Amino acid sequence: MPQTRTTRVGLAPGDGLVARFGDVVLLVPEDGTDAGELLDLVEAAAAEDEPGSALATRLLGWAGGRRPGEGPAFGVVAPVADGVVVLLRGGVSAEVTGPAGTRRLSGRQALTWVDHVVALPFERVTVGDGDAPAHPHPRSALREGVVPARGFVLSPAGDLPTGDHSTDDAPAHAAPARDAPAHAAPAHAAAPTPTLPASVPEPAPAADDAPLEETLVARAEDVPTAGAGAERRSDPLETALAPAPVGALVCDGGPTVVLDRAYVLGREPQNDPDVQRAVASPVVIRDPGNLVSRVHARVEVDDGRVWVRDAPSVSGTYVAGPGASEWTRIGTGPTLLPPDWSLRIGTQVFTFRTTKAAADVR
Repeated sequence: MPQTRTTRVGLAPGDGLVARFGDVVLLVPEDGTDAGELLDLVEAAAAEDEPGSALATRLLGWAGGRRPGEGPAFGVVAPVADGVVVLLRGGVSAEVTGPAGTRRLSGRQALTWVDHVVALPFERVTVGDGDAPAHPHPRSALREGVVPARGFVLSPAGDLPTGDHSTDDAPAHAAPARDAPAHAAPAHAAAPTPTLPASVPEPAPAADDAPLEETLVARAEDVPTAGAGAERRSDPLETALAPAPVGALVCDGGPTVVLDRAYVLGREPQNDPDVQRAVASPVVIRDPGNLVSRVHARVEVDDGRVWVRDAPSVSGTYVAGPGASEWTRIGTGPTLLPPDWSLRIGTQVFTFRTTKAAADVR
């Protein structure tokens, strides 16, 4: 499905590739010779109704089979409800300029990628290789396709700033606005630290999942507004960095979950409303034992601490302390997961390693 153009894209000349598919714009720095799979992935996501959410889902599968540092670095901007999402990996940086000032982001701050949702109104998003901001040619305007460049600036059509960042006129099309539902915050401060009971039975295989509507619809009290992905108000002159991950959930034979955002885990987490709104990222759990629900568990990062909860699921979500022989089944309320504790979903066990410990594991 062709995407309606609602943004203007100026180019910074140099090595690398900048690709535009609809309103999704990608930078692959350097020569981009191994970027074919990434270009195909971004082009496919741009053709979907919710490009930003589709892109996050596809990138998770793309990065899941690669160790940190493997595969090309990238910077990509894609539309979400009432704004855009900026995704950065490796040696790519971005500057977001808006009414509150300038916010600077770097792909080097995460093991997988940094993501940041930019709400309207904003003036521009500038993406470039390395740590220095890109300076687009004032007369450049990319409408579609793949061209050599080392960076780009994206501005909402009809609200283009003047000066060195200006570009030619863009086609006069406007995309229909989409409403983004509001969220309510859970009371993290009141959540108890999990303790181990004397004995917890192993979960029985689940023949059937919980009802679809129960599995996919998040309750209002379960959805946070504050945490790793929340916008904070800043001084107009402040340049802020995205928060570094507090660590990772490490699983032998399974995915590594970088703890820098909210996640939904399960067999089909891409169907969860939070994932579809780009509020959380999906983690697909393989299910050879038929124990994992479509939407099984949630992981959130708030003020340097990690919280887990059941979605709810049929077979349950469990936690255990270091060296413990018994597991504690958790509920749908937030449960603190301390460092070195483990989270069990089906037969997969994830252990919370802090940032330094996660780097040592790699």
